[in-house]
Amino acid sequence: MDWDPHVTGRNGVLAQLAGLVDITTAQWPTLIELNRQLAADLPVEFIDDDRFAELNCYYEQAVAQGMVPTRANNWHDFFGAVIWALFPRTKGLLNRLHMEDIAANGLGKRTPRRDRITHFDECGLVLAVPDKTETEHWLREHDWQRLFITERKRWNRDWQPFIFGHALYEQALAPFIGMTGKCVVLEMPAAFFELPIAARYPLLDARLADHLAQYALFDRPRPLLPLPLLGIPGWWPANENPDFYQNRDYFRPRRNR
Repeated sequence: MDWDPHVTGRNGVLAQLAGLVDITTAQWPTLIELNRQLAADLPVEFIDDDRFAELNCYYEQAVAQGMVPTRANNWHDFFGAVIWALFPRTKGLLNRLHMEDIAANGLGKRTPRRDRITHFDECGLVLAVPDKTETEHWLREHDWQRLFITERKRWNRDWQPFIFGHALYEQALAPFIGMTGKCVVLEMPAAFFELPIAARYPLLDARLADHLAQYALFDRPRPLLPLPLLGIPGWWPANENPDFYQNRDYFRPRRNR
């Protein structure tokens, strides 16, 4: 797709980036601009295909050296750079986990653990809540009626969703029924929910990185909870009609154990 400086106005998913990232340029930002705007305080820099080729290594090995291969004029990699700026600690952790797995198993064998890390890296969603016990339970049970209708007023107040997976932002350029985030639920203190949006990200990043490391989440099968993105209030106009949630192909009941 062509560059769109008004991309944050397309829908509620992309609106998350409004005011966080300067995307008002009339054309695709160059790598120099991305590094100046997004990587000034990061432990990595964004590099082009030529520099990546000179390294003669795999993607994760390049990142471990502080260089993130970033294709020009590419939404997927642009959003990847944005996520590095918003979640640097967690992005760094995920790459370290990749490198640990590579050291233990070699480059030739991609393990289920690495697949789970990549799945979260591409499609992850963080749901910040003041108390996760009930919320996490309803997600596990696929209780969409409770989550999206009965408790609807809690969304964007004391249930705050944050996109982590850059592929989700790319998908949001052309939303479709089926868009699903792979969710981690995090408890955050009450003061977090009242902060300006830009001030929430560093706190969320630190909490997320600590949580993933402490619980070794990707060592387990199916560690992430599916959350249909277009069901989140304010993220898709059609969900204002309760009938939207009757689509069982999208809002799927939990499979029998």
